[in-house]
Amino acid sequence: MLENKKILGFGEIMLRLTPPNNQKIIQSNSFDVIYGGGEANVVASLSNFGHETKFVTKLPNNSLGDKVIRDLKSYNIDSSHILQGEGRLGIYFLEIGHGLRSTEVIYDRKYSAISMADKEEFDIKEMLKGVKLVHLSGITPALSEELYELTIEIAKYCNKSGILVSFDSNYRAKLWSLDDAKGFLEKMLPYVDIAFLGNLDMTNILKYESKDLGFDECLEDLYKRLFEKYPNIKYAVCTKREVHSINNNSLKGYIFDGKDLHVSSEYNFDILDRVGGGDAFTAGILHGIIDNMKIQEILEFGVCASSLKHSIKGDINLVDKESVTSLINKGLQNIKR
Repeated sequence: MLENKKILGFGEIMLRLTPPNNQKIIQSNSFDVIYGGGEANVVASLSNFGHETKFVTKLPNNSLGDKVIRDLKSYNIDSSHILQGEGRLGIYFLEIGHGLRSTEVIYDRKYSAISMADKEEFDIKEMLKGVKLVHLSGITPALSEELYELTIEIAKYCNKSGILVSFDSNYRAKLWSLDDAKGFLEKMLPYVDIAFLGNLDMTNILKYESKDLGFDECLEDLYKRLFEKYPNIKYAVCTKREVHSINNNSLKGYIFDGKDLHVSSEYNFDILDRVGGGDAFTAGILHGIIDNMKIQEILEFGVCASSLKHSIKGDINLVDKESVTSLINKGLQNIKR
């Protein structure tokens, strides 16, 4: 196991508003309230797995910002370097689908506190003291030019300081173009140790030509080309999701270690809340890497963690590592007595 230091996430936290009981927004007069964000979801899940964690962001200097900090502390996440100041808390409205009706998201995040932040407000050296791994994503640099530059500066500092960098592409078409995302990825990837990139990230964003092969063979070929260009990457990871209906999916995981492509078992599950499923997978993979699991165990842990998250309302995976291990070793149990 790596020396007992913290895992840090950096990014935006938003207020999620969801109509109850699968209602459409147009018919709802009330909303369920949850706070979350891609990087924060990963850190909270890792905290539930028993790791020491920390989160850095900028929040509004009001009760909403105070509430976010209180929620982070409830997961034992160190919030000592979170800034508060001008701006608002970003909002997203989540209309959860059912049957053949897709889930839809509406963003209302302009002028959020973090998107208006100056990169000089963040003391990179100070916030990374005692940190062994940093998790970043492609969402944050899409919010502003300042955050674009700051994300790369954090990764560069980590690279020089021996701090592992985990990066999830998390491409959002509503935030920036494929060309903008490509430019950022090409600057970021030389400093990444663990890359959460799927075949679409490599073909649509990085513009790698896809050969006429089966999914597994194509993915392995793409990863080999990725590692040739970026030999600093230690692991490349992704999932393959089969959507049977909005309420029932199947999931498999893939991890490439520079030599071989490893494939997980396939898990089929009904869905209570899909949001955060990818973040749960990311957290499961990072947990396995940090705990020095064998590579197949890392993969199975990540996919099982994600599968379980789909049974939990909200953005954050609330299961502990014992629950994940139980599913891997014993399968579905009716009642645990």
